[in-house]
Amino acid sequence: MSILRLYSNNKAGEKELDDFENIPIAEIYKNYIRFKNNQEQRYSIKDIYNLKKRQIAELLSISYKPDFSMLRNVINNTKEILEKLKYSLIDVRIKTSSKTFIGVSTQFGFTIFESGISFDPIFNAPYIPASEIKGILRSYIEDKDKRLVEKLFGTENNEGLLMITDAFPISAERNTFLPEIITPHYTSNVKQETEVNPNPVILLAIAPGVTFEFLVYYKDQNLDDKEKKIIKELICKMSKEGIGAKTTLGFSQFTVNGISWSVKN
Repeated sequence: MSILRLYSNNKAGEKELDDFENIPIAEIYKNYIRFKNNQEQRYSIKDIYNLKKRQIAELLSISYKPDFSMLRNVINNTKEILEKLKYSLIDVRIKTSSKTFIGVSTQFGFTIFESGISFDPIFNAPYIPASEIKGILRSYIEDKDKRLVEKLFGTENNEGLLMITDAFPISAERNTFLPEIITPHYTSNVKQETEVNPNPVILLAIAPGVTFEFLVYYKDQNLDDKEKKIIKELICKMSKEGIGAKTTLGFSQFTVNGISWSVKN
């Protein structure tokens, strides 16, 4: 049975793995990868694939620059519209304090990195979906205060008081994206220590120091001071405990950069 192997010929035999970095993927498949039986495999497909993933992640980190000015204008325009419609607003800014993974099960980036990232194709920027923010905030009080959960977040039959926009990046201290290498040591097939086979996985992460902004808005004025304090505490807790994937490993952590209220009478 034929298997996919990278084998040595006169050209490939002189190459080291790093030499493949500047060769296009199509050229690699054309000249260095063949279906062959009983050939020594000098470089595995996985090695070259990981090299290319690292290269793409590094290029994205260096060259990708979102239009922060445009994104700030979008949020400000949304704020103006909501204020004209007599909504009360909570303007929230949170900043990544660690590498962050948002939307790992989405399709953007999945083909390359086998892990997605929430990315808006219209605004050409990563974002945090409003549904994720709302779900996290709701989960903190779902089993503690049923009345408040129904009032703020609603039920299957009734809409809650709070509505939330997607969170978009409005500034970055340095890069917006950074590569991250995670090395799982154990799989479901490993039964003892001697069978451990570390397998580095290259992912694309949102860099530390990226500030996101989103709006929480509501029309009803029946929020007392205690409930306002609870909402602020929920936002702070969400930032501290993390938004996104791998929070238990120290990823996807945020700090609150500002929470401002604009209450309409």
